[in-house]
Amino acid sequence: MADGVPLPIDPTLLRDTMFVGDVVAGHGETALIRAAREAGCRTADGDAMVVAVLDVMCDFLADAWK
Repeated sequence: MADGVPLPIDPTLLRDTMFVGDVVAGHGETALIRAAREAGCRTADGDAMVVAVLDVMCDFLADAWK
């Protein structure tokens, strides 16, 4: 996430048929998600991933407290 750190994948390998997910939450659009969107990929950033699993996490925690 720091400036100057290379992406985990060469962005020229990204294709519009790909899905790219980034688990980094709470930092806005990362360079990986930006590169993927520019390549036409479907994407999910870390914030979207957290929202997608909130119910599962809450159910897990509720069961843990029983």
